[in-house]
Amino acid sequence: MQKALVAEGQRLPTATPWAWGDVEGHGAGVGEVQSGWVLIWTTPLPALHFRAVAMDFSEFDAVLLDLDGTIYHEENALVGAAELVRRLQREGRRFACLSNSTNSPGQISGRLKRMGMQVEAEHIYPATEAAATYVVEKYGRPRVFNLATTGMQELLEGRVEWVENEGQKCDAVIVGCPSNVYATEERQRAALVLLREGAELVGICADRVFPSPRGLEFGCGAFCELLGYSANVEPVFCGKPEEKFFLELCRKLGVAPGRCVLIGDNLESDVAGGKRVGMKTVLTLTGVARREDLEGLAEGKRPDGVVGDLREL
Repeated sequence: MQKALVAEGQRLPTATPWAWGDVEGHGAGVGEVQSGWVLIWTTPLPALHFRAVAMDFSEFDAVLLDLDGTIYHEENALVGAAELVRRLQREGRRFACLSNSTNSPGQISGRLKRMGMQVEAEHIYPATEAAATYVVEKYGRPRVFNLATTGMQELLEGRVEWVENEGQKCDAVIVGCPSNVYATEERQRAALVLLREGAELVGICADRVFPSPRGLEFGCGAFCELLGYSANVEPVFCGKPEEKFFLELCRKLGVAPGRCVLIGDNLESDVAGGKRVGMKTVLTLTGVARREDLEGLAEGKRPDGVVGDLREL
């Protein structure tokens, strides 16, 4: 039997699927559990950082791992990432790697392999795949203008009719970041004409910015806002934190959202997005979120647990 101080007024059930290691809280009550990992809430921070024993993933049908800021940063694996991936594979857990990347699953698989992680493309679900699924399911064999990446081209090759100039009929303009290879000045002007003539504006994700070796770059969301304002149309976004992103992934995995745990570094795209569809969420402080960001968060945006890095899982 393990004991820990918890936030004032809170009591911990003795039969709970969550468990902890040695935990110190800031309140007056004492809770007891048999095993596993318990989520402790405290004041003024909504989630208490703790030292944990290995998390028991058997309570979940699928483990969802964010990539950038959780598993890797640029071309380097983050501490504990390779060990966690290998553990999930060794235990035969159903898992998926999520990303708002504009690359294809195959490209991301190759990137992980260079970091020492053998993750096949079928375990990877980026926003590019969500965007590809969206346009194909909506239009059948759509006429598409690619204002994004080679990864988008790879995913849709043979499934769409490519539009190459403003004089062709177009169902959808798929937009990545303004720095992407297909987003040349000439193609941006062509995309604007196509949008003003009725093509749908499909954003791979709604990210305002993203980090690169050069610093902050304009993201897909910012680029879509520019195009949408100019063409007087509203963009449709396909990546995190959109509900359809998470629901489509769960459909592909054959699991219910409420039976998933999502581990990520972003309070908006990972935690809030996952909780909106009923997932349990764990925030890792290896990416964009900081401990002070937890102050004053509404219940729907509050992670179920917080770790300093993936070694604590």
